[in-house]
Amino acid sequence: MKVKESTAPVKKAAAAASTSAAASATPVRIAPAEYAGFLATMGVKDRSNIERHLATCEADPAGNGAAHSANYRRLLCALGGLAPHAAKTHGQQAVQFYIPDGKYRMQVFALEDQRDGNMAVYCEDVMEAAQKSGLLRGPNEVAGQNNSYRIKGSIDSVKIDQMDGKTANPAPFYKDMLGWNRRAIRITVGITATADQLGAVETLCATAARKWIPA
Repeated sequence: MKVKESTAPVKKAAAAASTSAAASATPVRIAPAEYAGFLATMGVKDRSNIERHLATCEADPAGNGAAHSANYRRLLCALGGLAPHAAKTHGQQAVQFYIPDGKYRMQVFALEDQRDGNMAVYCEDVMEAAQKSGLLRGPNEVAGQNNSYRIKGSIDSVKIDQMDGKTANPAPFYKDMLGWNRRAIRITVGITATADQLGAVETLCATAARKWIPA
C-alpha cells in the first residue's frame, strides 16, 4: 500500500508534465494577417520597402514572379498574424516581427528574401518538438549539406539550420534572436515553394508562438 500511495502522485505529476509538454509543442491556430491591414500598421518607409520588393518579385524575367510574390505574401501574413504587435523592414530584403516584452519588445520572427531563388524564415528553435510530433524526418544529406528534412505525408523537404549565440556573424535582422540562451532556426524554401513546404514553415512558426499565445 505504501508503495502505491507514494508512486501515485509521481505518476500524476509525470502525466501532468507530459500533458504540459505536449500542449506547449502544439501549434497555435491563428488566422493570418490581412495583407492590406498588415501594411497599414507599418510606417511609410517600411510599407514602401515591402511594396517595392514585391513589385520586383512580380517582374521576375524567369517567369516565377506570380508564385514568388504569392508565396512571399503568404509567409508575410502568416508571421504577421502570429506576431501582430510590430514589424519593421531591414531594407527590401528582410522583415522583423515583434511581440510585447514588458515596456519593450522582443523579436520572434524574421522573413528574408534576397531574391536569389530562396526565401528563409527565422523562428525559435522548435526542432525537438517538430521531430517528436513526426512533422519532420531527418536530417538528410543533399548536395553535401546535412540540413534537409522530409515533411510528414509529403515528398517535399525543407532546409533547416540551427543557430545559437555561438553562430558566427549573424545578420543584423536576426541577431537579436540569438544569445542570452535563445536559439533559432533558419527554414529555407524556394521561391516557388509547394503548399506542403509553406505549410511546414507555418506549423514550425505556430509551434514557436505557443510561448506567447495561450491555448
